[in-house]
Amino acid sequence: MKDSRNLFKLVSMLLVASSLYCTFGTLSGGEVRFWISLCITSLIGIAFLVLFLQNEKELTETKKGAEATNDDNSTVSRYFMKNCPIPAIVADETGTVRAKTKGAAEILPELRELKMLGVPVDFNSLPADSNGEMRSFDWAHYRVDYFTAANTGETGKHFIFLFFNDLSEAHTLREEAADNKNFAALLQIEYDQRFFCEKDSRQREIIGRIEKTADKFFEKHNGLLKKLSDSRYFAVLSEKDLRGMPEKDYLNFLEEMHNILVSDCPLFSVSMGIGRGGNSLRESEEIARDALGISQKQGGDHVVISSSLQDTNYICYGSDDADAVLNDVGYQSRIKRFSNELKKHIEAAGNVIVMGHRSSDMDSVGAAAGLGGALRDMGYLANVYINRNNTISKALLERLDKYESKVRELFLDEKTALEATNENTLLIIVDTRNVNLVDSRDIFNKAKKVIYIDHHKTKEEEDISRTDKHIADYQSIGASSASEIVTDIIRYLCPQTPLSRYYAEGLLAGIKLDTVKFSKKTSSNTFKAAAYLTALGADTREVDRLFDNSEFTNRIIEKFKSAVENYNNYAITCLDDDSFRRNTAVSDEEFRKAVQKLLEAQNGDSAMSAEEINAAALDSIMKEKLENISVAASEAANQLLNTNNINASFSVFRTGKNTVKISARSDGTASGRANVEDIMKRLGGGGNITQAASVIKDKPLEEVCGMLKNALDEYDAAMKSI
Repeated sequence: MKDSRNLFKLVSMLLVASSLYCTFGTLSGGEVRFWISLCITSLIGIAFLVLFLQNEKELTETKKGAEATNDDNSTVSRYFMKNCPIPAIVADETGTVRAKTKGAAEILPELRELKMLGVPVDFNSLPADSNGEMRSFDWAHYRVDYFTAANTGETGKHFIFLFFNDLSEAHTLREEAADNKNFAALLQIEYDQRFFCEKDSRQREIIGRIEKTADKFFEKHNGLLKKLSDSRYFAVLSEKDLRGMPEKDYLNFLEEMHNILVSDCPLFSVSMGIGRGGNSLRESEEIARDALGISQKQGGDHVVISSSLQDTNYICYGSDDADAVLNDVGYQSRIKRFSNELKKHIEAAGNVIVMGHRSSDMDSVGAAAGLGGALRDMGYLANVYINRNNTISKALLERLDKYESKVRELFLDEKTALEATNENTLLIIVDTRNVNLVDSRDIFNKAKKVIYIDHHKTKEEEDISRTDKHIADYQSIGASSASEIVTDIIRYLCPQTPLSRYYAEGLLAGIKLDTVKFSKKTSSNTFKAAAYLTALGADTREVDRLFDNSEFTNRIIEKFKSAVENYNNYAITCLDDDSFRRNTAVSDEEFRKAVQKLLEAQNGDSAMSAEEINAAALDSIMKEKLENISVAASEAANQLLNTNNINASFSVFRTGKNTVKISARSDGTASGRANVEDIMKRLGGGGNITQAASVIKDKPLEEVCGMLKNALDEYDAAMKSI
């Protein structure tokens, strides 16, 4: 446009010059010169006219453009868009892009509407609260700063200005700084006592092999290892090397350590904690120490990586306790540490109350009675609470009640247990860590200090350890039962005070229940615990009698087994509604015996009316029948596992008018079977890999069976993707 204006000026000057030449030529005569001058002047005049019209057109277009896009500060906007050193965009209040800098045109050549950026910003709402405030959002590797400005020339019109700041270099520098940050690791070796019976030269040889293996691991990943003692080592690793280390490297390291044998036996365990956090190496070392404690709680042979103190989302590498035989050295070392910690808490408490989970089975009752009885034998004030109105272990409780009076004094009813609970009471919960499954929520709520001992997994939000009451815990998913864990604790807790045989029988019954008579989920430690209890006088024949089913229970088991369906190698059996009604119907003879039993228990001093006695009798009969159905369902699921090519078994049955329960059993993933805990979690339940359950409310039995099949399909699909 500027060039056309210059040309127009030149032609104008030529036109004036030619006109003067033509005039002077006429005066001086010379006809030929006159016509030549006239022709030249005419041509220049025509050129002038063409350029004049073109210039007017360009001026009109420029004016229109200025009115459309640059009413407000056109000169400033053009100058800004031409000279802005970073990519920038100007858009109108509708989000339509009106101008781009050269840099913006290079990175966003096709951008016509701001919504094409795909960012969670409603640009159309910005003019409504326009105040010139600079805001920002992230897009690709840019930080985009933007603001709105009102049109000074036309009321109500706004423009949006966006500036694209390239952060790729800053990100690179930040990543390099993070990569070069060093973190601490602690390595702990736990030696079995048998190790120290070896010759000194042999001990030094083994320690040398341990150090060589550890040094090789850290050197491979550019780390530095420093020996603190024969059993403890400190190491430094960078973030870059930690991030690039695959899981197999950790597992290979643990495997190499495990293969260092002493007299053909692994006489030590390895625990490692890595503090991948902290603003300094000292803070990282504190986090590593906390991670090391978590690793040791796993029973040894684990690497735990934690990002902060009390980190609940730590990463753990090592053998799955649920599928592996427990490392004897690490397990015993951990049991010993916990037993010493437990004893300190017991000695500091005014009294101890032990309880298990609701609908208590023989493992829950046996573990609670065994631990509580052991503490009483040691001279501590300890009691056990069992909800006798909601238990499936009446046979075990009745056997314990037959022993001498001090065993009966061990058990408290809920009212007495609540009265005995105060701020100095230590509450020990066995066979569950789920706050919603404890046998008495009132006792739990009143207690100020809680310790749990368990072998199950649970949902994080329901974990007792998340409450402010929690002061210690022992969990071993690899243990067969809570009774096995308690047996090992008792061995360290009271080595000089032999456990009474009736408590030993309760513990043995608990182990036998959860291992299905030692046929599933056993380890060498399971049999050691059973042998220890037998040595204390536990009568195995009497324990076996506790598992004898009634005629009613055996009939229900057969009913379950006759209704089995093979669904994609899963055994599913349901006790239909008609069978449930028939088997929970109360006969006149059953009712008469229940009333008579209640009257005998009241000793003729009952303040209950006849209606209340009748209602209580019916309630006790129904509870017993439902307990027997539950026992039958579990036993049927266990027996169905013996069917060829069955990955897991499920018994579906009613536990009331509006509730349906699924009892699930498996031999575990180690034997190639299914993880029933995973399956039951899909239906809101839980448990462990080999035993799990789910309770579903307000659903018909047929619908629950359909839900179970859907959960099995989801589980199979998830397993195929691994």
